[in-house]
Amino acid sequence: MEFELGSIMKLMKRRLLFIIVLCITVMGLASFISYYVMKPKYEATASILIQGDKQQNAINDIMAGQKLVTTYGEIIRSNRIAEEVVRRLDLKTTPEKLLEHVKTRTSSESLLTTVIVTDSNAVRATDIANTFGEAFIENIQSIMGVENVLFLDRAKEPTEPISPKPVLNIIVAFGLSLIIGIAISILGELKDKSVNSAKDIQLDLQLPLLGTVGKLKINKHRAKTKSKSVEGASRYEEESAKIVLPGTTEIN
Repeated sequence: MEFELGSIMKLMKRRLLFIIVLCITVMGLASFISYYVMKPKYEATASILIQGDKQQNAINDIMAGQKLVTTYGEIIRSNRIAEEVVRRLDLKTTPEKLLEHVKTRTSSESLLTTVIVTDSNAVRATDIANTFGEAFIENIQSIMGVENVLFLDRAKEPTEPISPKPVLNIIVAFGLSLIIGIAISILGELKDKSVNSAKDIQLDLQLPLLGTVGKLKINKHRAKTKSKSVEGASRYEEESAKIVLPGTTEIN
């Protein structure tokens, strides 16, 4: 069977109910999972600014600055700092597991280091981000001899989760279910071996099409008139058969 844009549109009209039910079902499932199954994730961010004299003398070019800033990010995500955070907040987790939810973002130009913490609890995410900053500030002097380290921005409690995003999930679910519905309809049509048009015969037999016979439409008015005429004729015959001539008997 050959599919064109027009034939696909006709197919969608024939399978419209199936496609609508599929879309509603998938969108409802996506909505249920987004609101009731998936746990919300919150993101807290703390920014730390490092301006040490010893480091300023060591930075002679951009590459040296980039290496130092990268080192700062690695120190923040080290087990030494993570263990300090776990101890201070009395977290029921290991430093290795905690670091899976922590990432850093650095800038070589401003020597700015940002700590980003993701957690299912907004308050806990904020506490962890700020504690990472505090532990880093207290340990960086003994590690690298940096003295002028300060918070540029402490983490604030996030009000909106970064995930899940129910509206986006529902829109994606609608698009996917629509595509799947059309694909299933096309596959079902391809499995159907019945002939639906003269074009199908031409493609199957590989023979030129000479002509087609149109579908005969019955005129209801003419059919009704003809039916009345036949009924009247039959009544006339019955009445004629009942005529009795003088001197004869009626024959039933």
